[in-house]
Amino acid sequence: MVGVFIYRRPDIRFIIKNTWEMLGEESDFHEIPIDEKDLQSVSIGSVKDDQADIVYNNSLVLVNKDHPISEGIVPNIVDYKDTDVKMDESVADAYGELSEAVKSQVGKNLYIMDSYRSEEEQESLYSEDKNTATTPGSSEHEIGLALDVYVKFFAGEGFIKSEAGQFVYENCWKYGFIVRYPPFKKRITGMKFEPWHIRYVGLPHSEIIYKKGLTLEEYIQSLEIGKFYKSGEYIISRQKGEEFLFPNNVKKIVISPDNMGNYIITGR
Repeated sequence: MVGVFIYRRPDIRFIIKNTWEMLGEESDFHEIPIDEKDLQSVSIGSVKDDQADIVYNNSLVLVNKDHPISEGIVPNIVDYKDTDVKMDESVADAYGELSEAVKSQVGKNLYIMDSYRSEEEQESLYSEDKNTATTPGSSEHEIGLALDVYVKFFAGEGFIKSEAGQFVYENCWKYGFIVRYPPFKKRITGMKFEPWHIRYVGLPHSEIIYKKGLTLEEYIQSLEIGKFYKSGEYIISRQKGEEFLFPNNVKKIVISPDNMGNYIITGR
């Protein structure tokens, strides 16, 4: 009977096939040694004051019921193109590229059902339905990094049944997104599978998370404080304090708080 159920559910077959194939994916993400004499330092104060040629954003902020949005996490909300859809500035270009890819590869328009929500909007949702809405302060929508997407006739849980939904599931990492609440991970995320809910984390983090079959929680915890990691041409380090160290030859640096008192530095 189980086999018959799976046979009749192409979405379930897709998830099982994708999960199996991911087991064979290779990721070159690994820890590397860095000589102290090859490191330079920068203060978080100079970064926030735009005195350093470094991008500061919230792309790797962890938000869940155990890590509500801390006071220092302030989103940079913009209107997406010529619409009234609001999202964090770091998401806009990446979503535009993902949307274009869905259109060119699948022939469907990708739409946004929900994006940024203010704290007041989240409170309203929670008061209306405490069973499905997360508590105010613990929703990624409140930092503008999460998008609930759909295509015509396929929304919510039905999104994964569409060709577009399956394309997003397999390819959104290429544009810096992850499916934030993947299948078989509820014990970690606290959320059931939500194929429509994508979250921007940026490259190479999205690739590492996808190819290693991780959640955002698992990925951030895998980064040991003060260690350096390499993935392709990228260097990654999770550090604590007001002064950060990174290799002299690293450029295009992005720094994001992790909402746990640390910062994640990414460069190449």
